[in-house]
Amino acid sequence: MVEMFELGISDDDITFYKLEHAFELDKLTIGEFTYFRKYLGMSDYVSNFKSWLKRPSVVLVVAVRDNTVVGWSMNERWSSPASDGRPVYVLRGIEVSPKLARMGMGKKIFCFISGILVGHIITKPVNKIAKLFFESLNFVEPTHNSSVDLGNYPGYLVLEENRKQIVVCDGITPYDDKVKSCRLKLFPKEAVSDSLINMKKESEVSESSAECSAHVTTHVPGEEPPEDESGPVDFEGKFLGEQKMMSPCKCGNFLVNKYMVTGKRSGTAFICTSCSVERYFLPVRKK
Repeated sequence: MVEMFELGISDDDITFYKLEHAFELDKLTIGEFTYFRKYLGMSDYVSNFKSWLKRPSVVLVVAVRDNTVVGWSMNERWSSPASDGRPVYVLRGIEVSPKLARMGMGKKIFCFISGILVGHIITKPVNKIAKLFFESLNFVEPTHNSSVDLGNYPGYLVLEENRKQIVVCDGITPYDDKVKSCRLKLFPKEAVSDSLINMKKESEVSESSAECSAHVTTHVPGEEPPEDESGPVDFEGKFLGEQKMMSPCKCGNFLVNKYMVTGKRSGTAFICTSCSVERYFLPVRKK
């Protein structure tokens, strides 16, 4: 009998599990994945998953539909805790089947990761699209006040424990008792908060421009990088109103002005209300 933790289910009948043992994969079929296969030489997903599961430091969460794995995330505990004594996990990879692109599946997987991992989470985006995805999940660049010292690890972002509750995701139903049991098994000695995954409806821009790839998160190919954020921008466009973002601008401001831009560069631009830097640009996609 499969012993994996059944963490919850999405509105589109995708179930999320935290795998416990390598043999559990014998009960599942691995779906179509392309990025890690093409760019990282991960030709045998089952063998890699089984190898990871043999390491006590690894937490592997999978999304399953019709007994087929359609998304996954591998997270590994750092050897040293943060300065506040809390555990630190490195999100080393997250991938979604191309057939589920632009459906928010990467974010849903991360909501369960955030719900079961105690402590802080760090990750290193490989490109701007990946960085936007993690910023939409409230990851930020570390500062000198960060609990996790990443001074020797340039390019890493951090989601400190006290910011996890800001991560929201609608369209999923967690099995609270299973999530709590999973956390208690992973962290029998650490203090565990009673707060679980937050499923509020998002009024903020989804920032799922970071979900715009089939493969999402740490490795997202096939997309043009967003516009350079090096300075203020000036253009003509139809003002659509103000919008509160999930993560702050580099100046610390959360509010942006939304503009509908047409012409050679068509799409929606999000301009910081404080420093006038273009934070995001969502191009109109050709059908």
